[in-house]
Amino acid sequence: MTKTGEAARPMPTIEPENFAETWLIYKKQIIIGAIVVAAAAGGLMLWSRSGQIREARAGTAFQGAESTFLSGNKFLAQPELEKISTRYRGTTAGTQATMLIAQVLFEQGQYVEGIAQLEAIVGGAPRALRSGIRALIGAGLESTGKPAEAAAAFATAASDAAFPNDRDMHLMEQARNLGSSNDISGATKLYDAIALREDSPFAGEAKVRRGELIAKP
Repeated sequence: MTKTGEAARPMPTIEPENFAETWLIYKKQIIIGAIVVAAAAGGLMLWSRSGQIREARAGTAFQGAESTFLSGNKFLAQPELEKISTRYRGTTAGTQATMLIAQVLFEQGQYVEGIAQLEAIVGGAPRALRSGIRALIGAGLESTGKPAEAAAAFATAASDAAFPNDRDMHLMEQARNLGSSNDISGATKLYDAIALREDSPFAGEAKVRRGELIAKP
């Protein structure tokens, strides 16, 4: 069953050395999200009912493809994911399918293609998934050697995040990429802001990262 809420929130990040580790940070965001069906009292407009049916059908189709993907048969799952992505664009499942397709492309080193897939859907994606999409775009940009652009993507992911812990996680990634792009001032400001919030699970890490950053020659 797909997890949402607290169960779906990622754990504090340890600085990833490569895209594979970055993917481990964000994979929960890619596969989370339940089918959203609005409950309303009284009669429903036809378009609303049609939208619910479309979400449900997309979710059913996605479950099979997702199962194949998570079992390790990613390339076998890709054709089905592409069908779902095209047919059900804008739905929760259609968006998740595109995110998984991007992951397959990233693993093949096709970062530009994967980023293009994500950028094409982010505007029309369900709000709950936009933060995860932006974070994946950031991870892809980082892997192409564009830390300044990656930092901007993570900043947008943070602004779209529904939960404080998710926001802080993306801000940590933003700060790390700012540091990589030699924006030491911008990075330390973010680390300082997070380190001062004792309720943030990233406070301790932010202090460590800040210290490492300013200690660099």
